[in-house]
Amino acid sequence: MKELLVYRYEEVINAPIDVVFDYVNDDEKIKCWNTLFVENIYEAPEDKELARPGTKFKTVQKIDKKVMIIESVLIEFKPPYKIVMHSQTKEGLSISKYELSREYHGTRLIVEASIIPSNFLYKVATKLLGWTSKYIYEEQYERLKTFIEEEIDD
Repeated sequence: MKELLVYRYEEVINAPIDVVFDYVNDDEKIKCWNTLFVENIYEAPEDKELARPGTKFKTVQKIDKKVMIIESVLIEFKPPYKIVMHSQTKEGLSISKYELSREYHGTRLIVEASIIPSNFLYKVATKLLGWTSKYIYEEQYERLKTFIEEEIDD
């Protein structure tokens, strides 16, 4: 099956690219703005500090009272410009992409979430209900923008 785009966020954040990259890459800094993120559990302790393509980890997320543990792998890692992760669930292969570029006195951040559905049922469900994830993602990335810009102002 082909990849279906579920969500796309694009915004200019008034902060240097290195700062924005740290807040989408560093687990402790992600906790400052992402209310769904609990932790990443790495196969080897050094993988947390030495991120590279092929690094495997489990990402733990909590939505309301439901905790999800998702097997993930880092596909691309080009600091401070790009991160691509794949996560496998029963629904299919989820793809998360973060692309950053310098823009004037800030950083353009583009985030894309997509899925390659595991079967026809999940393909239909994604097409019918995929738009609802916009509300979950939008809130998180707006929190990121606000958090970073407030940190820079302090």
